[in-house]
Formats: sequence, C-alpha cells, structure tokens
Amino acid sequence: MSREMDRIRELAGWDLDAYEYRPASHDGCAYIDARRRVSERQPFEVSSAIVDQGLAGFRESFSSYAARPDLHAEMEGLEWSICVVDLRCLLAFQRRLCFSSALPDMSASVQRELDLVTLTFGPAKPVVAELIHDEARRHLVMRSRDPNLHFRFSSDASAPVTVHAGSPFFEVAQYRGRWFLRDGYHRAYALLRAGIFKLPAVVVQAKSIAELGADRPWFFPEEILFSSTPPLVTDFLDDALTIEYERPPLIRTLRVTLEETFASSMLSGEQS
Repeated sequence: MSREMDRIRELAGWDLDAYEYRPASHDGCAYIDARRRVSERQPFEVSSAIVDQGLAGFRESFSSYAARPDLHAEMEGLEWSICVVDLRCLLAFQRRLCFSSALPDMSASVQRELDLVTLTFGPAKPVVAELIHDEARRHLVMRSRDPNLHFRFSSDASAPVTVHAGSPFFEVAQYRGRWFLRDGYHRAYALLRAGIFKLPAVVVQAKSIAELGADRPWFFPEEILFSSTPPLVTDFLDDALTIEYERPPLIRTLRVTLEETFASSMLSGEQS
C-alpha cells in the first residue's frame, strides 16, 4: 500500500454510516456475508470483563499509577478504578480503525513491551504538529495527522487552553450492564493479534452515553450496542466481519485567532 495513504479496517456486519471515503465499488458480497454471520450468532450473553484471578502480579503497580495527576485530570468527574480486564468480553462502539504510517506501529510496541502495566499507563502523548504563526493575520495554526489532537480548557487563568494528543491510558467502561472498550482500540487490536487477552485497565462506571464516550455520530448507535448481537472488540480481527480500504490522510487543524471588538455595553455607556 502507498505510504501516503491511511489503511482503514471497518466492521461491516452491522449498519454502515455515511462515510465518504468508503469505496462505493467495494464488493457488496462482503457486506451481505458479514451481516449473515452476525445474524446467525447466538444472542450475546453479558459477563463481567473484570478478571478476579491474576490481580496479585499487578497490584503493587496500581497504587503508584493511580496517583498520577494526569490520570486524575483525565478521569475528573467520573467514577473509576483500576482492574484487570479480559479483552474478549468487551464491546466496540467504534466502527473503524485507522492505521497511519505517521503514527507508531502498536503491533511492534506490543512485541517490545513486556510490562502490560506500561501499555495501560503510558507516558503523556507528545503533541506532534506543524506550527504556523501568521503575525499579519494575527492567528496561530497547528496542523497534524494525529486524529486525537484537540484543545482542552482549564480553570487556570494563566493557561486556560492547552493542546492535548489524547489519553495515554487504556480505558474500559461499564454502561447499562455491558462492558465496552472506551479508549485504546489500536492497543487492544495489537494485543489480541499477539494472543494477549488480559491486562490492567482504568475502568469507568459510566452513567451516560457521553461518559461512555460513544456520543459521536460516527460511532455505533445505542440500538446496535444494546442489541442481541452487538459488535465485539475481537470482531476487528475477523476478516469475514471487516473490510479494508485506503483513505487519504486526515489532517487535523487547530486555529487560534486574536480579534479585537468593542463591547456593546461599554460603547453604550460612553455614548450616554
């Protein structure tokens, strides 16, 4: 495949959203066969993703990682804990995985990384972006191929806006009695391919679809997630349930512009 293109792996056994980069010429039989396979599944049986056995090997590490300030900042307002989970029990609300040549190869990282705790509690992700400062137009532009790049707001008046590259933590959430992968899809895919099923995770007790993190229009809707045959994280490994295609690289642009305006209240006060 061309190094200039991103590779997309998409779950095809459920409804398809309106995604302009999905080739219209893709083999329609693949969709039909994937949907047939899903319809023939046994009804999904809910079981806890928490692993009771094997905790001792990780427990000593939990206390130090649980004290990380960036973890507390990431989980602010949420009910959470740290547990060992089984990836095979998790549902997927994400439709697609994007494999970009501009991002690290998670499969290689898994092969190198012997400490699963480090995969769960990675260091803060660095911001990798092109910075353009246009003094004449009084704006600052950041461009990046990192799909997780975003602004984050704080109550610190000296730095009310910061740039983040996404959560470095492996996150699972329980919502309405079911267990979901909340963050860490590429890590989960690489771990499952390597035959690794159990690892520590930050477990969130979500009280809403927003706390779950599945409130974006390009994710699977609730009626599919709570159907009798919902998508599983392990389904990303099944060639019969997925399609692959290439897509142009996604460029995320963050723009800050300095503007000056007269406050209407101040102006009216001066004229009175």
